[in-house]
Amino acid sequence: MAKSSRQKALEAKLTTQQRKAAYLIVENEIKDNKDETKLEYQQIAEEVGVTYKTIWEWRTKNSNFIDYKNLIADDFLATERAAVYSNLMKLIKSPQPSVRAIDIYLRRFGLLTEKQVVTTESGEGARTDADLERELGELDELLKDDD
Repeated sequence: MAKSSRQKALEAKLTTQQRKAAYLIVENEIKDNKDETKLEYQQIAEEVGVTYKTIWEWRTKNSNFIDYKNLIADDFLATERAAVYSNLMKLIKSPQPSVRAIDIYLRRFGLLTEKQVVTTESGEGARTDADLERELGELDELLKDDD
């Protein structure tokens, strides 16, 4: 997948260790628990050549690292779109189709939109300019009487 200008800009702000750590963290978080053993952050830190505390600081406080890691995660997930669509279709075609899956499918392709109805009052009971001027005059008279 081609790198976006945003990704290139973030890479320029990160060290080689930070970029490697971001990839390892994303790969680790996406792993299927059944087949693959997840790494501890300490193991990722050792592989990258930094301390656990450094990894923690990058993950929680470094906005460039966090943004870069999220971009990588988006790329990883984009490669799984076909699998997501396949599972969605299984839910739709099952003996008891999922209404939620059908809703997602229709929204994804713009075939279902939310309809909102906005009503306005007809103006009954609304005061005209003349009514407002008359009321202001009455208030003025009341204020004069108080003086």
